[in-house]
Amino acid sequence: MITRSLSGIVYVLLVFLCTTNFLTDVVYIYFNIKIQSSYPFYILISLFFIGCMIEAVKILNYKNILFKILTFILAGFIYYNSSKDYFVNSFNFTLYYWKYIMLLILFALSIITLFRFTEELVTDSGKLIFTAVYLGIPFSLTLAIPNSNNPLTSEIFFIFLLIWISDSFAYLVGRKFGKRKLAPKISPNKSIEGLLGGIIFTIITGIIIEINYSQLRGNWIIISILIALSAPIGDLVESKLKRFFKVKDSGNLMPGHGGILDRLDSFIFCIPVIFLYYLINSVL
Repeated sequence: MITRSLSGIVYVLLVFLCTTNFLTDVVYIYFNIKIQSSYPFYILISLFFIGCMIEAVKILNYKNILFKILTFILAGFIYYNSSKDYFVNSFNFTLYYWKYIMLLILFALSIITLFRFTEELVTDSGKLIFTAVYLGIPFSLTLAIPNSNNPLTSEIFFIFLLIWISDSFAYLVGRKFGKRKLAPKISPNKSIEGLLGGIIFTIITGIIIEINYSQLRGNWIIISILIALSAPIGDLVESKLKRFFKVKDSGNLMPGHGGILDRLDSFIFCIPVIFLYYLINSVL
């Protein structure tokens, strides 16, 4: 428990420092060094992306090393295109509307493939396409969510916060009151009671954010509902992937928590859902 708590604190602190202006403000105040606030954010998301890619490729157990290399190239290409937009063009939801719709459809197809056509993941070519889409798209869309006029208005941090609330209270409520299994064949430890507990506390947190942080884009009550419903699905997606390939944890990078993919499974699924909300909100 101590090891798990310490690694969790480091993880939360790292996310906070890199998704808000706190780190760059401190460096400027105390060392008179001005750092563009988007850089720590971009570096963090890039490291998360690379870490998840390495663990996913390991889980899927490729037979041919060439397909491993091609997976990184394709996923990197998807990620690069959005990172280029992030630094150069300033995201315009309306201008890139069809591009984003296509990316969201591809992501949805990757999830459908995992649950309905899992046999496609037996071949290295299927693993290549699935991994590149499943990871490349969410992390690239992450860079599009912060307000381009003020890149770090903390949207991403509050998304992380709501996911942590969802996961934590689903675990605590499920451990105390859980009786009915949510998805016994995929994740036998999750309960319906835990799911409801996570939903309730996530929405309460969303209400608090909406009341106190008016500078954030979007309605955070709606966003909290979207996260409350989609975060558990993201967890089940990775559980399904690990169960199919007979793997317990994605890695051991975070002592007591498993791998980075284990920590970001809900985030990976939530980002496209929240992005779709912002996309719809921008064109209506």
